[in-house]
Amino acid sequence: MAVKYQKTKTLVTKTNNNSSDCIAPNIIYGCMGGCVNTYCYMARYNGKRVFVNQNVNDIFKSVLDWEAGYTKVPNQQDPVYTMVDIACNSDLVLMQKFMPEPLHDYLKRFDDHPRLNSTMATKYPGLLKLDVNHFKKPPRVRVSLMPQKYSDILEPKMQKIHSRIKDVDRLKMLGWEVHLNYSPLVFYPGWREEYNDLFSEVNAYAGENKCEVIALTNHVNQMIKASDEAREIMKYSREAKNASGVMRYPLAHKKRLLGDFKKIYSTYFNINTIRYIF
Repeated sequence: MAVKYQKTKTLVTKTNNNSSDCIAPNIIYGCMGGCVNTYCYMARYNGKRVFVNQNVNDIFKSVLDWEAGYTKVPNQQDPVYTMVDIACNSDLVLMQKFMPEPLHDYLKRFDDHPRLNSTMATKYPGLLKLDVNHFKKPPRVRVSLMPQKYSDILEPKMQKIHSRIKDVDRLKMLGWEVHLNYSPLVFYPGWREEYNDLFSEVNAYAGENKCEVIALTNHVNQMIKASDEAREIMKYSREAKNASGVMRYPLAHKKRLLGDFKKIYSTYFNINTIRYIF
């Protein structure tokens, strides 16, 4: 995969109401994760390219400018701090060796600010060795999970799910605030049993944690490139194909299935630990 170093001209911090209060401009745009040929939205728009944006000061200034006009109120993102998603278009844990400044230093920019904190998602928590116990406030990492059966097909060669789950407590010991990211949520015959087993494993090895839940989306071009097994799992989203080629589960059907998901989840965890679900 080609890596290009540049200075981004897209310095727009975007308001967000899901994983964070806002999304910072990309310090890295693109990823080398194993989901590139199945569901990952990065592959839909970026192909097999990675852009490393070296003007970090400009990127951080964009966040500061946005924050200056924002009034933080307690919300599901965080009751106190303005949460900034620093890796919406990459997995910085996996890609940290390409960062224009060390991950520690980038996180510290947000830690040193009295009102900001950082958040990022990863499918590779085993690669995160950074001890942040000396930070003023714990940065947040959201560990992505799905049943291993689906992970083997949709995100091959990635860190195994059981290993990710066991990393949760280790990361907490290193000073991180850990949330779980059930994304993408896959609806396929037998999914209820698969997620019941997943929750049982999470409960046994990681306990209760706040989480977010995002149902699978993919693209017609990804369906063409995907393996036969991956196409089989993702085919149930075909009915809701829109004009841009993005495929989603039909809304009414998804709403019923999300209700089933919450029922299964609530047998193991407090339903209020789900920060958002869609």
